[in-house]
Amino acid sequence: MIRTLATAVSRLVLRVFYRNVEAAGLDRVPAAGPTILVLNHPNGLMDPLLLLCLSPRPVSFLAKSPLFTMPFVSLFVRAFDSIPVYRPQDADADVRRNRETFAKAREMLKRGGVLALFPEGVSHDEPRLMPLKSGAARIALGAAAEGAVTVVPAGLTYEARDLFRSSALLHVAEPFTVEPIPLDEKGEPPRTAVKALTERLREALEGATLQADDAATLELAAFAESLLPAGDGSLEARVAVRRLLLERAALLRDRAPERLAALVARLERFRAILTAARLAPGALDSGASRAELAASTLAALLVALFLAPPALLGLLAHAPAYNLVGPLAKRLSRGNTDIVATIKVLGAFLFFPLTWIALGTAAGLAWGLPLGLLTGLALPVLGYLALLLLERWEATVAALRALGLALVRRPALARLRAERESLVAEMAALDAECRV
Repeated sequence: MIRTLATAVSRLVLRVFYRNVEAAGLDRVPAAGPTILVLNHPNGLMDPLLLLCLSPRPVSFLAKSPLFTMPFVSLFVRAFDSIPVYRPQDADADVRRNRETFAKAREMLKRGGVLALFPEGVSHDEPRLMPLKSGAARIALGAAAEGAVTVVPAGLTYEARDLFRSSALLHVAEPFTVEPIPLDEKGEPPRTAVKALTERLREALEGATLQADDAATLELAAFAESLLPAGDGSLEARVAVRRLLLERAALLRDRAPERLAALVARLERFRAILTAARLAPGALDSGASRAELAASTLAALLVALFLAPPALLGLLAHAPAYNLVGPLAKRLSRGNTDIVATIKVLGAFLFFPLTWIALGTAAGLAWGLPLGLLTGLALPVLGYLALLLLERWEATVAALRALGLALVRRPALARLRAERESLVAEMAALDAECRV
């Protein structure tokens, strides 16, 4: 019951916080049998939240021991049958108790359960994987002594991990089987086997995620991908293109460093021009006539105006809490973008219900209990309408900019399109050279 309720709440959180959540390769998760899901850890508590809501099977986690004493968070941690891990960096943690942790994990797998692990051991915002801890390999090899265990690597990718209404992707890679091997007298696997499996996990996770030397390279790869034909528009397809671009760039650093440097400079310059003009690359794609652009812009404006009256009430009601949560998350995160989303979600769970209660109580005192209850119940709906209005307004402004270019700055639009086509052609040429 508690797990069902916690899952429902988690799905609601994801639906509100992210504009788009995708899962690819879920059919690779075995329908039954002992299974270990191994993931990267780029975004605090949002990472397990995504997996809990998207996994085709109930999942349990290894979770750092302090989470079991945190208000509210501990309810979710315990609801999903998580197992505490005692880390040296955590206050008052007794690392000797990790022997119990491994025993509980192996017992759960022996029963045919699914255990999710983040072998980096810590959430982070680095552009590459952190060194993997050996715990995942030790648990897998120890559990395999009772019979083969399936290990399923999976990658988590966020468009903008710290921003409200961004996108998230869970990509499940090819699973592999860990076969039984002899354990020592303490029930531990050989160090060589642990090291080999840890390395295999690292390679699998690198293949399921985006890896770069720095964040600026990841951002430029995302911009370069946005210039290419859209394909099916899914985040999974776009991330695959970015991964290919990063792989090609790594090859070109050795084969043609001058051409790569020239292309990077052109991409950075073009991105700066579009940013200054407040244009997204998609605004250059439209082949519609000016009349069609005007009609679509008018339609967007009418929808925004239709939503405006109730949505503005929701905006006014929720603005104080919203404007408090953002700065609070920025302050508490201290520059660590991997925990900003977590703080925002926890802050929203506190401040938005307080807003509904406070305004509902005020309405009840002013106009009576029925209107007070109605106000409290209506506020979440009005808040959601405010969210839709803001997103529609964002789309309307983008459409207006595209219309303005088409109407009064057609030569500038033509130059931008020509440069984009030239950049795409150069990327295609370099890609062809890498294939040789």
